[in-house]
This record gives sequence, C-alpha cells and structure tokens, in this order.
Amino acid sequence: MEIRSLAIDIDGTITDARRRFNLRAVELLRELEARGVEVILATGNILCVAEAAKTFIGTSGGLIAENGGVIKDPALGVERYLGDPVEVRRALNHLVARYSVTPVPQSELRKTEVALLRDSLSAEEVRRCLRGFDVEVVDTKFAIHIKSPQVSKGRALEELLEPRGVDLSTVAAIGDSENDRDMLERAGYAVAVGESSLADVADLVTTSAYGEGGAEALRHILGLLR
Repeated sequence: MEIRSLAIDIDGTITDARRRFNLRAVELLRELEARGVEVILATGNILCVAEAAKTFIGTSGGLIAENGGVIKDPALGVERYLGDPVEVRRALNHLVARYSVTPVPQSELRKTEVALLRDSLSAEEVRRCLRGFDVEVVDTKFAIHIKSPQVSKGRALEELLEPRGVDLSTVAAIGDSENDRDMLERAGYAVAVGESSLADVADLVTTSAYGEGGAEALRHILGLLR
C-alpha cells in the first residue's frame, strides 16, 4: 500500500512506562524517514516537548500536541490552537473547589487543555464531577486530561495534512491509548500498541506493549511499504 506519512504517539508508544525512549523504535522511525515517509509526532504532551522529540529523533513532519489542541507545521510556518480553553478552565475551577488535584509538571505551558496526575482522582470521578460542562475527560495512562470534546488527534491530523494535499488514506497511525482512537480510526492504516480495546479501529494490535510494541508496529509498517 502507499504510505506517505506516519502519525505516531510518543508516551507509551515509543517509550517505556518511565517515558524513556525505546532506541530501536527511534532507529525505525529514522529508517521510515530515510525511505520517504514523513513522520508526524502526535502527543498529549505540550508543544515544546514535541518539538524537542522531533529534533532529537529527526522527524520531518508536523506536530500535534495537547491531544490535538495544538498543531504546528514548521515547514509551512503554521501554528494553530483548537478547542475552547475558557470552558476547560471553568471546569477545572469547579473541580478544584471540590477535590484536591495535582496538575502535571509544566502545566503552565499548556494552551488548550488541563492535565492532572493520575494519583489524585480517577478519570471516572473527574467525569462525574464535571457533568454539565462542555468538556471531555480522557485517561492517557500517564495523566488525566480535560479538553474540549471537538479536539482530537484525528481532527488535528486532518487539519495538519489538508494544506499539504495529503489524503488520509495514505497515512498510517500508531498509538496505544484512548486518546489515539480518533487518529487510528481516520488513518488509512492503523496499529494499536498492546491495547486490545482499540482493536475495533486498528488493522493490527501488537503483541508487545510500550516501546517494544511501538518497535513491533514500526517494523510492520516498514514491511507494508512498496
């Protein structure tokens, strides 16, 4: 099949549980780039972390940060913010008035969403507290995110690729968590890393998890190239 671009999550997909890069996965990403596949990093993390990862891995594609709330295409000089941060902040104020929660480090740099440490409250408890607010609560396995419902990695991927004229049918996607679901569903070919709950939107679920599963997924994508 024709694969022009690859959109891939970072945390838990090409890292271990401690968020350290799987170096084999990094090598395979560089191999894809060498074979003409533009790699797009799509993360729940903040933009500057994604930019650092892009530099050190050596990817050429755009960036999706904050679960789709921020998109950046360095080649076109485009940086955009999606969603409604005002409603997200209103929901957070409601939550902190009732519970003790801890934002993730560098939360002051987030532009479109809120991310909380998972040892504070469960995602379900946060959802119950925020009923009536126009927000979505997502557990990414590394943090609990409060974001606008219309924000997703899938929508951000479309917005990023449209100016380049890249059809989603030529895009592969790899992810490991519920925040990757929409991206996997919209891509022409999708691999879920060690997460059977994503099997309904994936063409393949890897047998391994975390960075080892990411490397497995990348080897599979390389095998699909013409």
